[in-house]
Amino acid sequence: MAFEHDTTDDSVSNVRKQRRQQEDRRRMAYRRAIEQYQESKALHALVSDFPELAGAAPEHQRLH
Repeated sequence: MAFEHDTTDDSVSNVRKQRRQQEDRRRMAYRRAIEQYQESKALHALVSDFPELAGAAPEHQRLH
């Protein structure tokens, strides 16, 4: 009786591993985007003439 290696388990685990890696890449890209946005906003606040107005509505909308 010869032992035959079942390759279906290997292919399933490879698919799972690839899917997990793709999810990790997407998660890290999302995380980097959030960090870049936060850094950009902080930098803008530092160099802005009026940091308290950063993100405020335009002047004509605030008067109404």
